[in-house]
Amino acid sequence: MTTLQTISYNLVTLTEAICALVALFHLKELKNTYWKWFVAYIVTIAVLDIFGDYGLDYVPSFRKYFYSYLVIPLQFIFFYWLIGMKSLKSKQLFLISCGIYFVFFFLHFLILDKIRYVSSMSYSVGVFLLGLMVYLEFIKQIKSDEILDFKSNKMFYINVAVMLFYVGTLPFFAFDKILFEKAYSIWNNYFSFFLLSVNIMYLLFIASFIWGKPKS
Repeated sequence: MTTLQTISYNLVTLTEAICALVALFHLKELKNTYWKWFVAYIVTIAVLDIFGDYGLDYVPSFRKYFYSYLVIPLQFIFFYWLIGMKSLKSKQLFLISCGIYFVFFFLHFLILDKIRYVSSMSYSVGVFLLGLMVYLEFIKQIKSDEILDFKSNKMFYINVAVMLFYVGTLPFFAFDKILFEKAYSIWNNYFSFFLLSVNIMYLLFIASFIWGKPKS
């Protein structure tokens, strides 16, 4: 790895841990709102990632199952719930998105070790649905003038974070093997962006706790 990649990689766990601590610090003011579940999500993901990095150090082959079957689906389902059901207030959007995602998830589950493109498709579909929700959320903010008070809008920080990391790194995850084998320089640059975007995402989450105002 390059110096930048090494620094960014080593910062991820620290940034996640700081985000979890900030989230817990703000739990008291959020306990009567649905944002308490965002605190629970941040802490859970931080614990799972630390376990994935260090607890599975001696069984690295298990990591793909750990992330494919637990961590990644948990991330998608939570953000579908937070953005689709709570912010956009559309239970139908939440349920349809979950249904579509799980169709591809179970295809991924059935042939994980046989066809790589199914796992890529599963993740791509998950990100596409999430990206659609982010788009709808931004439209909602613009139409209601919430964007003018973006500094205190928790969803603004989360929208930008989700768009940057999940949507921004989709080509890296969807085509990583092809890029690695056929266009390594592009893959390497995307890898740098991936590591940077993880840290920026958690910094934006921290900003949402510090400056964002909860809505019950």
